[in-house]
Amino acid sequence: MKYLKGMRPDDLLYIYELAGTVVRPERHFQKSLIAHWREGDSTFLFFSGPAERELPAFLAGHPGLSWVRTHEMTYRDWQAGGELETLAIDRLRIVPLGRPVPADDRHLTIIIDPGVVFGSGQHPTTRDSLRALLQVYEEAAPARVLDLGSGTGILALAALKLGAREVLAVDWNPACVANTRRNAALNGYSERLRIVEGGAETYIVEPADLLLANLHFAVVEDLVQAPAFYEKPWVIVSGLLRSEARAVKARLGQQPSFTLVREWETDGTWFTLLGRNRGPHG
Repeated sequence: MKYLKGMRPDDLLYIYELAGTVVRPERHFQKSLIAHWREGDSTFLFFSGPAERELPAFLAGHPGLSWVRTHEMTYRDWQAGGELETLAIDRLRIVPLGRPVPADDRHLTIIIDPGVVFGSGQHPTTRDSLRALLQVYEEAAPARVLDLGSGTGILALAALKLGAREVLAVDWNPACVANTRRNAALNGYSERLRIVEGGAETYIVEPADLLLANLHFAVVEDLVQAPAFYEKPWVIVSGLLRSEARAVKARLGQQPSFTLVREWETDGTWFTLLGRNRGPHG
């Protein structure tokens, strides 16, 4: 998969929206394909240049796909108009690829190339999840971490920086899987960060000392009903709006082994929950 080294705000993205899903389109597009994004029953192919000449041959070989529309926008617009800036949260520091890295020994620095994936650390749920991670590692030392919905891999990498021995990062979106793999390599964690494409509901059964779940509410709803959720000593759940957080807390409150340790609220809108499961593991 091709990556643009530190995309610039004015770089153009050519996004082709297709009806239907496809596996590994990079086998067909060898040069300008940046990312393969899956959204429900739709596929979005991101290119660094126009692909109108290549696309008909690709569609001819995939009769289940159809070309819906084309979007053209700058990288700045794709990232909602925001500039990617260095972010410091306590001793964690997130530096976008291409930005200078300040020299000091106090911060644990993570280099992030967000590509076309959202997860540069600027969203409130990511920032609050990082704060929750910091609190967990102040109180305990989770060795195995399960990150469901890895995005750019920012939370998985933060866990490794804070002391995790190994992390399994899972995302259903192939663009996120490729991007997490890229960021693991940028930070020297390719050996300790295992990355797979799949559903959170499938991988919740994986053993872990800490579960990270910054996900859509519909997925979180399924996870908190799974017995395996309550086998993880520590859990961080984020991506929740106010009413969604209320519903999740009500469900968690029905479990006698679960304790809500702390919650974070940003702008009265976004909620992040840190909890403990006190079962056979203690």
